[in-house]
Amino acid sequence: MTYNIGIIGAGMYGKVLGRCLQQDERARLTWVNSASEGTTRAAAEEFGVAKWSLDYRDVLADPAVDAVIIATPPYLHAEQLSAALQAGKHVLLEKPLAESPASVENIVETAAKYPGRLVLEASCRHTRLTRKFQFIKSLIDSGKLGQVYHIHHNHLTRGTFIEWNPKGAWAMNKALAGGGPFIDWGVYDLSFHLGLLDDRPELVSLRRFSRNDLRDVSKLVEFSDVEQHGAAWLEFSGGLTYYYERGAGVHAETVNETRLYGTRGGLRFQFPSWDSNQVEFFYDEDGQPRKETLMVDTTGAEDDNQAIVRHFLDCLDGKASPLMTVETAAKHIRILFQILA
Repeated sequence: MTYNIGIIGAGMYGKVLGRCLQQDERARLTWVNSASEGTTRAAAEEFGVAKWSLDYRDVLADPAVDAVIIATPPYLHAEQLSAALQAGKHVLLEKPLAESPASVENIVETAAKYPGRLVLEASCRHTRLTRKFQFIKSLIDSGKLGQVYHIHHNHLTRGTFIEWNPKGAWAMNKALAGGGPFIDWGVYDLSFHLGLLDDRPELVSLRRFSRNDLRDVSKLVEFSDVEQHGAAWLEFSGGLTYYYERGAGVHAETVNETRLYGTRGGLRFQFPSWDSNQVEFFYDEDGQPRKETLMVDTTGAEDDNQAIVRHFLDCLDGKASPLMTVETAAKHIRILFQILA
């Protein structure tokens, strides 16, 4: 089956996903939309799409459209997702889910009203769709680590979002983005780490700090109030603990590293698909400490963005179930908002 799909938010990531759509014969890109006429016209030209509009409601009003990708900033997600579901469209919703706890609850309630509509949230990109995730999860499920009792993750950079995407001033405004690195990257962190444990752990308590007075970014962006550095000690049901540190604009640097500690073994790795494919496995053998360096075979693996588009289409075909539902994405981002509270 071929699906007619529209893009709401044809900016940077909307275009990335649009290119991926055009690589899959099941998808026909029929509409593009954004708030900027220049951006929208450019996207329509690039994709050879005749229908474009500055009003996303025009996309939803077309009865021929089967599904939409919502790739707008998060402060627009609740309104646009509600409108899309009311219009009978399936949705691939870009991460993060929303910009505030109130919008998260709005989205959860809205999605529950339309059980026949598919909503895939995009924080399974770089995480649950990758071979590295599947490899590490298989090690845990095999019992080689025993009970995982502690997770340690940190990633600190001196650079900030606005230096990566100079057009993304909205991402430096907490009211529009929800937060800085804990929201931008935190949804991936929790998607990966809690997904390894089938999302069973429930948060019991946390202690945290965050601050945004480290780097002066006033020459880069007019306004910025998102966190630049933070850390949390989280305690979950079943005795799991989790030390979690993120920063962008910090006077230090660390690699994006995860350590998992189990009663029989431990792992050290970098979860992004573009980082090392090495997974270090620590264990005891005959009472002696051992270490193996395992390699994740990514030969022929598809691009992470192509993977999420394929997964969305597989879900539409009924061949797969969403690897990131609204309910699970909401569980993760609620934790992140508590860290930033």
